[in-house]
Amino acid sequence: MRSRNRIAAALAVAALVAACVGAVPAAAAAGPATLGLDYHCTFPLLGPQPVHVDLTATVPDRVEVGEVMPGIVVDSVSAVNAESARGLTALDATTLEGHALADAMLTVPEMPDGLPVEVDSALEKTSIPASGGFSVKGRGQAPDLTFTQPGPGKVTVGNLVLTLTPRTDDGGESGLGTFESECTQDPGQNNVLASFTIGDTTEPAHHTYSLKGSSTLKSGGATVPLTGALNAEVNGTDVTTGLTLAPSKTQFQLLGFLPTTADVAFAAQSEPGTYKDGVLTAKAKVAASFPAFSVFGAIPIGGGENCRTSAPSDMALTSATGFDLRQGGDLKGAYALSPLADCGALTGLLSSAVTGPDNPIALTLTPDDE
Repeated sequence: MRSRNRIAAALAVAALVAACVGAVPAAAAAGPATLGLDYHCTFPLLGPQPVHVDLTATVPDRVEVGEVMPGIVVDSVSAVNAESARGLTALDATTLEGHALADAMLTVPEMPDGLPVEVDSALEKTSIPASGGFSVKGRGQAPDLTFTQPGPGKVTVGNLVLTLTPRTDDGGESGLGTFESECTQDPGQNNVLASFTIGDTTEPAHHTYSLKGSSTLKSGGATVPLTGALNAEVNGTDVTTGLTLAPSKTQFQLLGFLPTTADVAFAAQSEPGTYKDGVLTAKAKVAASFPAFSVFGAIPIGGGENCRTSAPSDMALTSATGFDLRQGGDLKGAYALSPLADCGALTGLLSSAVTGPDNPIALTLTPDDE
């Protein structure tokens, strides 16, 4: 009986971790959360037995009204000790399988009394070694969620029902058969696994960022270091950005062998952008001017105050999914530069080295207003 007690307790730990952690919703910005809980689980022939569970999960810091959060998948691993393994093998069990049904509660402004959520987590079929302990892996997934009202949210973890089957070599059930175990959470515990904020980007908001990054002028392979600023006016999913880039310098090999330095300045005119489903897209019309070109760092060969691209070009900078306007992040894109004009006698040659399509740009935004 003591062996069965240890077996059931070890299996309960594995199933509780798999099922309870799976109840956490996804988020655009996330961080780790930990929670320890004590349960009493009722096992065949043994009655209620104490089980302690330590949970670790990735939880949301903030989500936005109307944004779909895909249900996240969380994997868990629970160690079963050698003594429990010996108890299972004594009953001719060689593998273990099953699932766990966990009760969780989601509380958000539109559901102040809470929304019950059941998460069914499968436990992988696991081989039981002849000696020593082993690990049981579990996987659970929460449903997709969309919120309609801003405010605080939280996820609490409740009770659990385990369905477990130890099996013999031929695939048949061991002496324990398939059994259910109801696990009741001990009273008086903090059972809040996750707390988060639901934001509302439908209200106009202003964000300012400093930026750092680079762009490559593809035709000549010149890398342009970039610094500057970006401000974003957000109204619902509509975004108006102001992009300012500081003057810079770049170097390339003119005609493939002449070391050339160019002063370069970008001017950007804002175009309507978007912030939707956690993705920021900033758009602008971009022109470039080249006040000076020199070879060997000293000999002027072109440029001037009127040396610039002949027409502005479209630029779209896009973030990865999960961009948080409060925290900033990375934007990437590409743009074309139209041919140069008014750069002196070598305008055509210089233009071929620094203009053309598909010039990549990558920027990192750091918030000034948070």
